Amino acid sequence: MAANFEINCPCCDATIIIDRNSGDVLLHKVKEKRAGGSLESMVAGLESQKSEMEKKFDREMASQKDRARILDERFKEALQRAEKSDKPPMNPMDD
Repeated sequence: MAANFEINCPCCDATIIIDRNSGDVLLHKVKEKRAGGSLESMVAGLESQKSEMEKKFDREMASQKDRARILDERFKEALQRAEKSDKPPMNPMDD
């Protein structure tokens, strides 16, 4: 004969095993819930995540400020080289 039906509930994620012939429920197993902890520990965890995100944001902002300065310096150097050069600028369409 065929095996029993095994169904996972989409709402509570419980496992239900049903006998194919009789339609009787053979097993109803509720998914184990993990320990959530106290409200204070959850709030403390959120606060630590918030401070980590703020630190990461500050680091990214500082790197973007440095990046803008570096790109500006590179542009000025390239502009000075172009002004000093007596060759006409290369046109990529002239190949």
